[in-house]
Amino acid sequence: MKRDDLSRRTVLRGVGSGVAGGALVGTAAAEPDGDGTEYVVGLDLDRSADDVRAAADSVRTELDFGQIGRAIAGRFPDAAIEALRDHPSVRYVERNGRMQAIQQQSSDSVDRVEADDAIESGETGDGVSVAILDTGVDPQHETLAGNLGDGYAAADAACSTSCGGWFGGGGNGIGSCLEEWDDDNDHGTHNAGIVGAADNGVGVRGVAPDATLHPVKVLGCDASGTYDDVAAGIKWSADQGHDVQNISLGAHTDTNVVRDAVQYAAERGVVMVAAAGNGGPCSDCVTYPAAYDEVIAVTAIDQNDRLADFSATGPEVDLVAPGVGIRSTVPRDDYADYSGTSMASPHVAGAAATLLGAGYDSDEVRSRLKAAADDLGLDETEQGAGRLNVAKALDADGNTDEPDGNEDDGDDESSEGDDGESSEDDGDDESSEDDGGNDDPSDSSEDEENQADTGSDPKVDRVASNEKEFGPWTWVNVDWRVSDDGDLATVTTELLAGTTVQDGKMSSVGGSTATGEHTLRPRSGTDQVRLTVTDADGNETTETRPY
Repeated sequence: MKRDDLSRRTVLRGVGSGVAGGALVGTAAAEPDGDGTEYVVGLDLDRSADDVRAAADSVRTELDFGQIGRAIAGRFPDAAIEALRDHPSVRYVERNGRMQAIQQQSSDSVDRVEADDAIESGETGDGVSVAILDTGVDPQHETLAGNLGDGYAAADAACSTSCGGWFGGGGNGIGSCLEEWDDDNDHGTHNAGIVGAADNGVGVRGVAPDATLHPVKVLGCDASGTYDDVAAGIKWSADQGHDVQNISLGAHTDTNVVRDAVQYAAERGVVMVAAAGNGGPCSDCVTYPAAYDEVIAVTAIDQNDRLADFSATGPEVDLVAPGVGIRSTVPRDDYADYSGTSMASPHVAGAAATLLGAGYDSDEVRSRLKAAADDLGLDETEQGAGRLNVAKALDADGNTDEPDGNEDDGDDESSEGDDGESSEDDGDDESSEDDGGNDDPSDSSEDEENQADTGSDPKVDRVASNEKEFGPWTWVNVDWRVSDDGDLATVTTELLAGTTVQDGKMSSVGGSTATGEHTLRPRSGTDQVRLTVTDADGNETTETRPY
């Protein structure tokens, strides 16, 4: 009779004779033949996991996502991985990569998003639980301890006193760990304070000062954590019935196991808010899990409401919030100013808690926050609906329009030339992007007729590209020089896969010569670099080079 579940013989074929027919969890081939890489295997609902366990050299995590299916993370022999990839009961096999805290290395940001008005009207997030998925939270901080609830720490992320060193990279050098979920990095405590530091007369005050904060430590003292640990933290929080999750971490790689966890939490009504990422200036580069539809993606602005130069952008962006020079809590009873989309996200998570505490349902939160947002005049890929405004979302100032329920807000629009490479403007030149990026020579017969009247075409004197690595990511620097007999107007660089634009940047230029550099993100299949230069008379020259 044909079995519906995984065939042990199929999974173990070629693995070696060390796995017996009655293998138990953790039993492995006598000599592991893999390269030491961890994998996550996703199984269909109700499929037996016994044979996957038996095929593993070691198992580190098992996750049950209910109707979505299961996932097992561990080390597997190469032959087992090949067999699992081809089995119909296996939804996916992926490397167990890592996600990073989203950070860069005072302002009263709570007032800037009008959370102070909400607090004064009595809306403080009381009774709402917010999970801080991060590096942990200081259990004894003077303005956090009274708001803390139960916590959780993934085994590989548990607090350590031996990490050493510096925020975001090597720990904060605390002398002892008071809980497994104690913060050995600073990042998580800082974000917890933005969400819900108590209004107790000391230090700082959070957006939702009466919310209950639950530390969910999925990142170690080096501010990184594996995909399965992040997924496990999201699932644990959802199983506890938490109302909101702040996820100030991410990766540029889409991962199935974290996607499963996000869907699992969304099905249970959790409002998830995540940092868009710090890969900027860049376009269409929102990190995961912020890029998932179920998650509210948040970018960062500076004190002048300009897009922060480090902020990622893309069609998935929902809102923008303060993220530069944000003062908040760090261990022990201390305070510091940090910048990043990590610091923007907890403003929105706190706002979500405030709305839930005021009686709004979880499925109303995103639409109310977006309907009440203040339009800063930035591109939608940079600000989404606009800057967070907590009071308007609550109608605390009497001016809130009811949400229109339109969640897309142009999320399907592409934005290859989006984010204002000119550092002076930080996105204020968006009105010129369409003019510079959509000139199609095949559709410009009128321009061709007037060519003689408007001078000669501009010249591309140099275009060169080289790759660089930044942490776990690869970027491409495109170096260019252009010239014209008259005045130059714009320079646009793009990465192509065939005819598909994968990423792009545009700069406004002037004078008869200009040089510059654009940093772009390559994707699978990138094979060309294209540079387009236009002059003040509308003449255009395009040059394409192999990548």
